[in-house]
Amino acid sequence: MENNRRKNYFRFDKIWLMMFCFVASFEAHSTTYYVSPNGNNTNGLSPNSAWNLISSVNNFVFSPGDSLLFEGNFSYTGNLEFDALDANNPNNPLFIGSYGNGIATIQTLTTAKCGFKATNTQGFILKNLIFQGPGVAMASNSDGVLFYTDLPTGYLRNIQLNNIEVSGFGYCGIRFYSNWSASVNSGFRNVKIDSCTVHDCRENGIVSIAYDTQNSTNYQHYGFQIKHTKVHDITGYSANSHKGSGIVLSQIDSALIERCVVYNTGSLNTACGGPGGIWVYAANNVTIQFNESHHNKSGSGNGCDGLGFDLDGGTTNSVLQYNYSHDNDGAGILLGNFPGARPWGNNTVRYNFSVNDARTNNSSVTLFTAPGTEWWGLTFHNNTVITSSSNTNNYPTFGAFQMTDYGSTMAGIQCYNNQFITDGLPLIHVPSTFLGDEPRFINNLYWSNGQTPEFFYGGSYNSLASFRTAGNYCEKWLNNDYGIVSNPQLTNLWNPAPILYPNPTESLMSYRLTSNSPAINQGLDLLTTFGIGSFMDYFWHSLPLGPAYEMGAEEVVFSQVGLAQNGDLNQFNVLPNPVRSNAVFQVSNPENIEKISIYDMQGRVQYMNVVALDVPVKADFGKGYFFVKISTTSGQEFILPMLVMD
Repeated sequence: MENNRRKNYFRFDKIWLMMFCFVASFEAHSTTYYVSPNGNNTNGLSPNSAWNLISSVNNFVFSPGDSLLFEGNFSYTGNLEFDALDANNPNNPLFIGSYGNGIATIQTLTTAKCGFKATNTQGFILKNLIFQGPGVAMASNSDGVLFYTDLPTGYLRNIQLNNIEVSGFGYCGIRFYSNWSASVNSGFRNVKIDSCTVHDCRENGIVSIAYDTQNSTNYQHYGFQIKHTKVHDITGYSANSHKGSGIVLSQIDSALIERCVVYNTGSLNTACGGPGGIWVYAANNVTIQFNESHHNKSGSGNGCDGLGFDLDGGTTNSVLQYNYSHDNDGAGILLGNFPGARPWGNNTVRYNFSVNDARTNNSSVTLFTAPGTEWWGLTFHNNTVITSSSNTNNYPTFGAFQMTDYGSTMAGIQCYNNQFITDGLPLIHVPSTFLGDEPRFINNLYWSNGQTPEFFYGGSYNSLASFRTAGNYCEKWLNNDYGIVSNPQLTNLWNPAPILYPNPTESLMSYRLTSNSPAINQGLDLLTTFGIGSFMDYFWHSLPLGPAYEMGAEEVVFSQVGLAQNGDLNQFNVLPNPVRSNAVFQVSNPENIEKISIYDMQGRVQYMNVVALDVPVKADFGKGYFFVKISTTSGQEFILPMLVMD
């Protein structure tokens, strides 16, 4: 009976067949199928009768809720292919994984096939599998794991990848691809990538992509989460466009990239305009937090990035926070709009460390926009930027923070409570092009390692006092002087930047405030002064801990009482997550919770209440990602992301 579900059994009318399979799968019971080199290749219904060829898998039609298990510690030559006849039910996904001891490897030797490809279908869970390609030297034209759609409209939902390793493919390690066509408005929704590894691929690591123009207003992808994932040694190659990025999401609304590490990407890139570690473009409502990005390369020839983190062309309403960037060829933090991009704006960058970035190009923090594009609205506060000289970076404005005159305007820039530290390089560079938009620099700490500070704001200024005369918001506000030039008194200030992974970002011990730092209690209350909210610093400290806020990414504390530990987070969950707009949700383990506060991505309070046991909370504050701050009865505080969907 089961063998009648062969994919090659019916092929005469696609629409009728899809309807037939939908009815059949609705009536079928979930079944587990096995693949093993020791199987007898009969019906796959037990380990003894397991299929022993991947071709048997590809010829079969899988129903929603089925499981496909490969015996672990064995390699299987070939590739997995699924289409709209398989699974296709987001509420009852097909599970594909390993059984027995160890993890199974799908080894794809051909350069023309993906390790795994699912076309116009949904409802998949991939767990505990290795996808191994023919190697980057083979220049294969395929992805390790590809979810593809060319449907005219609609979302394909509920795709989960957990503990998947991908290597040796010529395109991307993991790619979600809506066909590049104006007639294709479909994409993927509710995608979770957790605890995966992508390495030694040729073009990019993890990608979402779809058709996009400067006039596009829709987003084909929605609700992605990429967590606890490692991407490294994505080489790139010689081409007319940049190749060799780690994680790059585009045409996406509401995404979370959290607790990931990306390094050693882009070494063979030759094109300008990329590549980079972790970045997004044509994106809305994205949160990038608690990640480490380091030693990413611009490549050879015309390579001009090799960035750590980037909110790029057409990114809006997004937050870059609690990240650690170091030792990248390009900017640690890049914020810009490329030619033909959608409008860029209303983005927030806060509580990040950039250390020893811009080794070959740009400045540690670089802003740019192309002619014919719109760029408005950046809140850049409480970041610590440490920039040291490099004899391989000959960029004329190389330093801590720069705005690049690329032919258009950048408006609405607010820089508060940051630390800009160099070993004598320029601290701020603002060309005269942007003076009419009056970027604000208010209450920042500047330090040039004892050398004369250098500010450029349409002209050169070599003291804080003279810089205050350059514009209305150059360390002046309401006729008061702000900002300091002083040694920040950080631990291990000029020591090499440590690599933290696999330890969490908040384990960073260098560049911490010492008790005599002039940054302590000198930060502005941004909520009171400018309406800018915050809830935690880079190290998970509450804000403020003392009588006032600090400058830079750390809110200092000299005891460990009440500090949240990352490993304790698993005691809490937001259920359900994602949650529907106007639906109710609860936080697990309520007996330990004293208060719940919910913030939007700009740090504004949406909900705050002392929690009674088992009392649900209504998600009536819009859609997108929000932050749930949990205060416990023991004095600890935690932040959990929550996705609210329409």
